[in-house]
Amino acid sequence: MTVRASRPWPALLLAAMLLAAACSQGSRSSVRPTVRPSPPPVVYAALGASETAGIGTADPARQSFPQVLYQRLPRSAVLYNLGLPGETTAAAIQDELPAAVSGRPSLATVWFNVDDMAAGVSAADYEVRLDRIVGGLREAGTARVLIANTPRLDLLPVYLACRPNPPAGAVKCPLRGDVVLPPPNELSALVDAYNAAITRVAQRHGATVVDLAAQEATIAQHPEYVSSDGLHPSTQGAAAIAGAFADAMSRTP
Repeated sequence: MTVRASRPWPALLLAAMLLAAACSQGSRSSVRPTVRPSPPPVVYAALGASETAGIGTADPARQSFPQVLYQRLPRSAVLYNLGLPGETTAAAIQDELPAAVSGRPSLATVWFNVDDMAAGVSAADYEVRLDRIVGGLREAGTARVLIANTPRLDLLPVYLACRPNPPAGAVKCPLRGDVVLPPPNELSALVDAYNAAITRVAQRHGATVVDLAAQEATIAQHPEYVSSDGLHPSTQGAAAIAGAFADAMSRTP
């Protein structure tokens, strides 16, 4: 009678299980979790004149519209408020644009109008200078550029104060003594020409227009948005302007 040797099935099964466990442990140890780099912080540069500097608010350092807009950005964001009272587009090309470009902003707001108008800058010259500012920002890699246009200036209390023979009790004209604002129809035509220039510049460079001109009714309904000087945004007005910039930013990729 032939006796067959029994097969060591339990031992083979145990060895296979130990081998599988060892391979499994080895494969787990070789897989490392994927670490995603944090997105770069938002660098925000604000270019403009008195409105950007916060003139008219109770605390320009904290209540200017760029500062209020900055508070809506991620906590890692950085703000460079380059706005200077009385600044024109010609001056900004020398004063503000180089500083903005050196900061490599990913977001920029641009708001120039009244000081150019008061200086007698034609809409054509304004467009050329604004184009240099916005084009310079875009060439430097600024992904988002928001440009504010101009509401009707004759609705502001300061308008009559800066016209010949201002009415009794009018606010003091804050513009230079030799500046006299034109009649309403001429001023409205100039505002329209400036706003058309802003639209063309925005289209050429893929920027976004913040349409403050469309909010004339809001300004008329809220006199508290204008500071006591009759021209600049008040604390409440600066907050409303920051909201308009934020809304425009939310509608752009």
